[in-house]
Amino acid sequence: MIGLSLIAAATPSVMQMTLAPVEAQARARNFSTAESAAVTLAGSNEWQPQLVEIPEGIDCEYSDEKEGRSYDVTCWGGLETSDYRQAVTRSFRLEVESQNTYTNPDREFAFETPPKYSHVECLSTDPWGVMWYNDHLRAGNLEACIPAPVWSEARYLESNPDDWLYDLSDHGFGKHPDY
Repeated sequence: MIGLSLIAAATPSVMQMTLAPVEAQARARNFSTAESAAVTLAGSNEWQPQLVEIPEGIDCEYSDEKEGRSYDVTCWGGLETSDYRQAVTRSFRLEVESQNTYTNPDREFAFETPPKYSHVECLSTDPWGVMWYNDHLRAGNLEACIPAPVWSEARYLESNPDDWLYDLSDHGFGKHPDY
């Protein structure tokens, strides 16, 4: 009699423990559906000129535009009436207009032009040699590295003097047409 009472009292707990893995699997399946849709839409929209249309049959919606053309996409997995319905939100940003309106009409540069250059071209990690590379070369008794805009006359003419970190106008290719 005592054994039957214990079994009767424990039955709801045993039943709940038995169903827990099934419920977890349903939640995981719905989460996976929502996650894959949200990640796909966020990735498809990243840095695009406008929002990509949500395909039919996918339970997702975009948020209102946030600052800087950024959005959220929220996707759901599972039926609306399901206790195991899962939601996932991912963020992305659309392409923004260039804010680069800088000009340098007075030709004031951030760094002094090196008096001499060595035969060494500047590295892509320090394209003007001003961060560390020229100091490294100087330690080896070499002059400053040659920045990419003056590796050739064509590069010099294609470069924009507004982007120069120091004055390259006397490098040997004549006056730059935009200088």
